[in-house]
Amino acid sequence: MSRPRIVLVDGHSLAYRAFHALPPDLKTSKGEPTNAVYGFASMLLSVLADEKPEYAVVTFDKGPSFRVRDYAGYKAHRARMPEEMQTQMARVRELVAALALPAIDLDDYEADDLLGTLSRQAEEAGLDVLIVTGDRDALQLVDEHITVLTSGRRFDDKIYYTPAAVKEKYGLVPAQLVDLKALMGDASDAIPGVAGVGEKGAVALLQQYRTLEGIYEHLDELAPRYRKALEAGRESAWLSRHLARIVRDVPVTLDQAAARRGPYDRERLLALLRELEFRSLLNRLPELGEPAGPRPAEPTARQGGEVTGAGQLALFGEELLATPPAAPAPGAGLGDYRLVGTEADLAALVATLRVSAALPGALLAVDTETTSTDSTQAELVGISLSDREGVAWYLPLRAPAGEPVLPLEAVRQHLGPLLADPALPKAGHNLKFDLKVLQRAGLPLAGLAFDPLIAEWVLNPASPNLGLKNLAWARLGVKMTEIHELIGRGKEQRRMDAVPLKQVVPYAGADADMTRRLVAPLKAELEQHQQTALFRDLELPLIPVLAEIELTGVKLDLPYLERLSGELAGRLAALEQEIYRLAGGPFNVNSTQQLSTVLFTRLGLSTRGIRKTQSGHYSTDAEVLERLRGMHPVVDLILEHRSLSKLKSTYVDALPQLVNPATGRVHTSYNQTGTVTGRISSSDPNLQNIPIRTEEGRRVRRAFIAEEGWVLVGADYSQVELRIMAHVSGDEGLLAAFARGEDIHATTAAAVYAVPLAEVTSEMRRVAKAVNFGLIYGQGAYGLAAQIGVTPEEADSFIRRYFERFPQARAYMERLQREAEERGYVETLLGRRRYFPELAPGSRLPAQQRQAALRMAINAPIQGTAADLIKLAMLRLRAGLRQAGLRARMILQVHDELVLEAPREEVESVIPLIREAMERAFTLAAPLKVDVEVGPNWEEMA
Repeated sequence: MSRPRIVLVDGHSLAYRAFHALPPDLKTSKGEPTNAVYGFASMLLSVLADEKPEYAVVTFDKGPSFRVRDYAGYKAHRARMPEEMQTQMARVRELVAALALPAIDLDDYEADDLLGTLSRQAEEAGLDVLIVTGDRDALQLVDEHITVLTSGRRFDDKIYYTPAAVKEKYGLVPAQLVDLKALMGDASDAIPGVAGVGEKGAVALLQQYRTLEGIYEHLDELAPRYRKALEAGRESAWLSRHLARIVRDVPVTLDQAAARRGPYDRERLLALLRELEFRSLLNRLPELGEPAGPRPAEPTARQGGEVTGAGQLALFGEELLATPPAAPAPGAGLGDYRLVGTEADLAALVATLRVSAALPGALLAVDTETTSTDSTQAELVGISLSDREGVAWYLPLRAPAGEPVLPLEAVRQHLGPLLADPALPKAGHNLKFDLKVLQRAGLPLAGLAFDPLIAEWVLNPASPNLGLKNLAWARLGVKMTEIHELIGRGKEQRRMDAVPLKQVVPYAGADADMTRRLVAPLKAELEQHQQTALFRDLELPLIPVLAEIELTGVKLDLPYLERLSGELAGRLAALEQEIYRLAGGPFNVNSTQQLSTVLFTRLGLSTRGIRKTQSGHYSTDAEVLERLRGMHPVVDLILEHRSLSKLKSTYVDALPQLVNPATGRVHTSYNQTGTVTGRISSSDPNLQNIPIRTEEGRRVRRAFIAEEGWVLVGADYSQVELRIMAHVSGDEGLLAAFARGEDIHATTAAAVYAVPLAEVTSEMRRVAKAVNFGLIYGQGAYGLAAQIGVTPEEADSFIRRYFERFPQARAYMERLQREAEERGYVETLLGRRRYFPELAPGSRLPAQQRQAALRMAINAPIQGTAADLIKLAMLRLRAGLRQAGLRARMILQVHDELVLEAPREEVESVIPLIREAMERAFTLAAPLKVDVEVGPNWEEMA
């Protein structure tokens, strides 16, 4: 007959292990560190789901134990618990309380002693015990009815220790482990042990003589070195055993009634998880009053990954399709989500929507379901709409065989005019995607009024909750169904149009409903933080501009790329032969391990300061190779090989494969929310990272061409970040240099080298350019020295002379850092905020991390303002082109550069429009200047 089970958790040990095992940058959007509490929660929920114990208790340390009194050196070397860990322990206790688990601590004793006592009492009461801990001190407690669960090399690897598993690992029975520590000591706890006796010798002695007493009774039989060591260390051995032994008669009593698992305050727990932003744990919560199940048979030792709990928050039951609730509770997550399966239903829906459109505060939430995530090729599967909280409709255009679908033409006829009506405000999460998909389906969308994705990002550009599912949980407390629950993952994944409508309707309806519910709280917060204008006047209007650029795409010269690929292949082959000659034989140049062996073993290059990888080989990453440059000719060739190989694989060979067969052009995706500075990023493919400082990179740009009869027009802001610095700092020297039309890098060179402007050389200008941009990015003397190849002392001298020449620039930077520390954020000229919670009062960041944050605080307003200016320019330019009735169109945005494709006959009209749009986007004390070039391709412009 099976015995009931109890889980005893070492709270401090588990949280401490998680704190050091999980990334330190695991934080909430407000900057609260959560790595320890997340790891603790994940392990605890996994154990509860796995084991389904009838009872559970969590123990904690509470101050110094009696061991410190008995031996002052006990754990004396351990550093004080980090501040980031201390705050999390309070959260760990909150979690335990929310799960209605008893939390036990006791003055003068460690959590291990509580585990020892409670496990003894539980065993005597007829329970099987599972001790969950982050260290292995508890292995001495293992017996027939007590098992210890700890983690392996990875935090989420589980290892179960039974008596047989302990014997297998240590060659000893559990009770002997105390004597093992008595002999060999324990450096982690500063237990001295016996000097001269290591683990191997201690195990052998215990295997022969069983106990510490047995060993000392047979000292005369031991080898001289052991006999001498043990005689000298007799007192230390007994003290060490005293310190290592877990006390099993602590004055605590196991309260089985309190430890019995039963109902807990689910709402309290959900509120805590929402505050900590642990949405990934929601599906692993125990069921209320979860019954205990039979324990699976245990092998001697088993190891495995995380196990997901069976408990799950179900939001939308299938019955809602047939009998929706009359009045869904606000925020409860339940809704009236209806299928619109006939044209008559569609006409009736549109009539209903027209009525609601005339009401005050009208807002229509729109969401699409598609066959893929590529918005330039995805086919429209369905549309969901919501005009009020808790209500949504789903229009199927594709569905499994035998299920109702609406003809696209009918949707265009009935719904099209409503979607295209700019007077009816529309909301959508990631509106750009829906806009493009609907546009391609002949359903243009106008009246864009709100996008929760953009709003959340404006409020906090580092927010982890940009996705709709995360955002609904964080803002509304609603757990939505994940897409993989419908379409699966990996090889088993199916398209959305293969999912039965009884599943699609509640899923799609929730997307529209939650999107609409998010509008009010996000609007209020935008207003509260003075971000409404930035959202409404800049980011929201940019959505259709970016969508248009993406849909237009850019043409490639495919025959040219094919020729270039062959040429690069030949150059790479020749480089490899030369590398083999210099390296003393062939090897796989792309294998980091083989390269490490060649450089550091065969060629004997210095490994000083070079870290080893997990494979045990010295690193050969880009930073290491740059440091080795010049030490051996082969290093320069390897760097050149890597550069060419990356260029060939990433662009020359990859770009032709990405040409859209329907348009014959490449369509990148511009991510409006991809950076914390406000800059637009590019992906699939990334067209912003094509290198332009090398001849090979420029040759890739030559592949981007215009249509027959058209040309490319490139417009690039000139030194925009330096002009912004001059404006925001008000530095008279910088402003005067820009006013005189000087080359600002030459002006800086004259300052840092203390020479007349006329005597500045090209090398001086190169260094000065690095100084200019380095200081904008908060770079210090060491970083600048590494970049320009001088000593830190020389770099420091450059920086000092720079600030002597431009003192107000330094004053501005110092003011920015103070603002970041006092307010926890900095702002661009348009009011865009970059938050630094780690710098706010009370934060105790390590000095290195703090300095990095302060450097970013200097750069954020300048880089962010530059991002804002190019966005303003894009809005003005699009409006100007439309007003002038020109066919020219924007096709690329790369940092401070815009590229247009224009008919030849429009060029003379387009150039002044570009200048006007970009140079007058914002008024700076150092006026904006734009360089405009025209050519047949992106590289050959003049």
